[in-house]
Amino acid sequence: MRAQKLGAVGCGLGLLADTWTLLILQRAALGVRRYAGWRDTLNISDATLSARLRSLVDAGLLQTRPYREGGRERREYALTERGADVWKLLITTWHWEKSWVPREVPLPEIVHRACGAPAGVLTCCAACGERVGPRDTTVHRTPGTPGLEQLARQHPRRTRGRLPDDPMSLLPGAMEIIGDRWGATVLGAALTGLRSFSGIADALAISPEVLSDRLRRFVELGVLARTGDGSYRLTEKGIASFPIFACLVDWSLRWHAGIDGSPVDLTIRHRACGAVLQVRLVCDRCGAAFDRGSVSPVQPS
Repeated sequence: MRAQKLGAVGCGLGLLADTWTLLILQRAALGVRRYAGWRDTLNISDATLSARLRSLVDAGLLQTRPYREGGRERREYALTERGADVWKLLITTWHWEKSWVPREVPLPEIVHRACGAPAGVLTCCAACGERVGPRDTTVHRTPGTPGLEQLARQHPRRTRGRLPDDPMSLLPGAMEIIGDRWGATVLGAALTGLRSFSGIADALAISPEVLSDRLRRFVELGVLARTGDGSYRLTEKGIASFPIFACLVDWSLRWHAGIDGSPVDLTIRHRACGAVLQVRLVCDRCGAAFDRGSVSPVQPS
């Protein structure tokens, strides 16, 4: 029997929910174009870097272009439109880490160039402009679409290895929840209202061993808390991760359901206006919407 085409959000998870992929895209958004730039700043092995760059080119997030150096023709990499559109996921990941994970070396501020101020990031519905969080939305899984059990067959688990020493790329909290496909999926299940071990396991077709590991990590991180009846509830820290999940779903639907033809497997709908959620990120200082050219994670001069 021919396998069903993986759903749009499943495709997005399989591609983006990987620590090295996200860090490579982060550095590309900050201007890195050449192999040595990623290798030196991320302290990533040649084998891992080569594999991730190849995967990102194959997926249409990076494109190669030639340049000459020392009389030899070499290749550098540039973000495509699809790759550049990951900026919302990168910004919300950065903002969550800066806001919720204590660290000796603080992450630089997110600076909104339009108003010149270090800015917080507000997540809003593009259709009506209102702020949104998990309590303002409903999540619908399309019956009959392939689930994460098919993703597990298509995308073997990727090991993270040692995180970079560079403080710009050291995002230990965020990478627990978005740098691993099962972590991202368990977080999404919690954000959609699943609370019990059996409920999450049944919905995700995840092995008990993997689920136990991810739930333990999330409790240690303070994203989930155990309740008296043995279920799990989101903490405020966990609720604050909703923009990361929303941006991943938004990007996946835009670039896989709309372009690749993958079936729509999951949607988030804003209760107040009824629209399928498309994320708009807004500056908490001036109220203007961010775009990828108006915000950067750098210290203000």
